[in-house]
Amino acid sequence: MVLSSPKGSGRETAIEFFRRQHGRCVAKFRGIENISEAEKYIGFEVRIPADSLPKPEEGWFYTFRLKGCRVFTVEGDYIGTITDVLDSGGVEILKVDRENEETLIPFAKSFMKRIDLEQQRIDVDLPEGLLELNK
Repeated sequence: MVLSSPKGSGRETAIEFFRRQHGRCVAKFRGIENISEAEKYIGFEVRIPADSLPKPEEGWFYTFRLKGCRVFTVEGDYIGTITDVLDSGGVEILKVDRENEETLIPFAKSFMKRIDLEQQRIDVDLPEGLLELNK
């Protein structure tokens, strides 16, 4: 695992301890022993090689794998391409962009009818009026 700076530099490390606390993640990284050292890494990203992640259970997904997927209605109408997955504190929100339009779709099981990561395609059955709310 690497702590990666916005400028491109990084530091190889490992997570020694992790927990969720009050809706936030708290982690202890090997080789960073106090808050003063940890403050040097504010704004860095934690990067883990995708091939080292455990395979998710059936019906579960790593949200980063959803980025780039094309989203269609069950009728076959193209909505756009997922450019981000937003953490709203509850259900994740898919940010779907098409030209100059942005559509926000809750990543709820009831809306997701087919997810094919190999084809980078997601078919959704959205409640009436949801697409119009985004305009």
